[in-house]
Amino acid sequence: MKIDSLWHGRFWTGDPARPEARTIAVHQGRILAIDEVDGLEARTEYDLGAARVIPGLHDAHHHTMGTGEQLANVDLRYPAVTSLDELYEALRRRAESLPPGAWVRGSGYDQNRLGDHPTAEGLDAVTGGRPAIIEHVSHHMIVANTRAFKLVGAAGRRGYPDVPGGRVIRDAEGRAEGLLQESAGELIQLEAAKVSPEEAIESLRLASDQSVGYGLTSLTEPGILVGGAMGVNSPVLDVYQKAVESNRMRPRMTVMPFHQILHELELNSEGMRTLDLGVRTGFGDDRLRFGPVKIISDGSLIGRSAAVHDCFCGEADNRGIMVVDPEELLDLVPAYHRAGWTVATHAIGDRAIDHALEAVAAAQSAQPRTVRHRIEHFAIATDAQVARAAELGVIPVPQGVFISEFGDGIIDAIGPERARGTYRMRSLLDAGIVVPGSTDSPVSDANPFVSIHDLVNRKTSAGADFAPEEKVTVAEALRAYTYGSAYAVGREEHLGTLEVGKLADFVALSQDILAVEASGIKDTQAAVTVIGGEPVFGEDAIAGVR
Repeated sequence: MKIDSLWHGRFWTGDPARPEARTIAVHQGRILAIDEVDGLEARTEYDLGAARVIPGLHDAHHHTMGTGEQLANVDLRYPAVTSLDELYEALRRRAESLPPGAWVRGSGYDQNRLGDHPTAEGLDAVTGGRPAIIEHVSHHMIVANTRAFKLVGAAGRRGYPDVPGGRVIRDAEGRAEGLLQESAGELIQLEAAKVSPEEAIESLRLASDQSVGYGLTSLTEPGILVGGAMGVNSPVLDVYQKAVESNRMRPRMTVMPFHQILHELELNSEGMRTLDLGVRTGFGDDRLRFGPVKIISDGSLIGRSAAVHDCFCGEADNRGIMVVDPEELLDLVPAYHRAGWTVATHAIGDRAIDHALEAVAAAQSAQPRTVRHRIEHFAIATDAQVARAAELGVIPVPQGVFISEFGDGIIDAIGPERARGTYRMRSLLDAGIVVPGSTDSPVSDANPFVSIHDLVNRKTSAGADFAPEEKVTVAEALRAYTYGSAYAVGREEHLGTLEVGKLADFVALSQDILAVEASGIKDTQAAVTVIGGEPVFGEDAIAGVR
């Protein structure tokens, strides 16, 4: 039989029934045979040499458009800038390179690293009259300058309205200082997001190139609007289709529509909310498909806007923000559940997690069905919440990389004792939950090996232990980033392990991640990335081709 390709290497398959393999036969993008390849004639044979090869990695919470936009924006992440003066100087340089009237965009600043938030006046001084918007590293708040406020109709910063589900930081005279938290920033985000489809596709290309370079063969985009933009990170679905069709988006995409665009159908009398034609979770193909519907229920942890039961340290009146009222959540989740959607609720604080779990329980009680609803982040979680998530079949989606990226700030924000229950992993696995791997890129860099490193080592950037009892093994962390992430979007029959019949997605590594010292896991790199049996990154690193 003539087939497309044979791949030779040291494969860790992720399949307990056959954990190791030496040869994989690929035809029409899928695995035709493993090791038993006698009688198969390949058009092309590839030799990956002694490299360790693993199933393709899958980031279960990756803001793909936002990642591309951040790659194009002024990089304000630490250590690219280490002070407010450096931040303003970086924006000044970018502004001077732009035509009058063009937006000055920056991404990734963290006031915990810089000492304070930037201000509108500070931005005014360096942007030369151009509108400016810079995103916080959490992507739950922005800072805008005076010109940006005027573009949305505010009579200066004094006239900017308060917004339900958000917070406008004001000075003593009532003027907006520039910092807008949660939904308070949407007016300006919408204005700044008016880019051409070609610009949006270019952002997806940038994110795609970075992803395959990191060994990411599948991504789950947690939030788009099908009919228009909800600010940065939210292009129309058509942009994704064009990027996939033109191969400028190579990883397989599962996209979550934001819940605001789902609605009751005209002839629907059963309280369902969905998209026109009854489109729901699972619609699409191997390259682009709909995943869960996304609800953002609270704020961010590092921005101290997550909805918590106990106040943030040093802020006796701050219990965070419920972006969606708990009573509304009890209405929305069952309505989407009845319409056949999987629901992914962003819930970081323990108060928000309680409300999200209550909403899932209400949905299952009203209409029992087998479904993997998700809680994105599931950050500050109690033992009782872990047990209830397991009982309800909820998939928590934590981010291991937040341990090194933000761990010290998390300890400062909620104290060391509460931090022990933050971004858990061991407890979730021990409860019988299949847990995915993710980075929340561009909140953190999308490098999966740093995230795997953090799940195994659990050390902050300052070297402090961060809930060491939640450590997992390298194999468990790899399983999260492969099988776990596929399971979280109902794709484990096609992705996540190297088995006959599954899609031929795999990655050859620069070192054997299963054999290196734990401290060196983060130094692992993707040498060759293969999607559907086709090398899409690192072709020059293939040991032999014939």
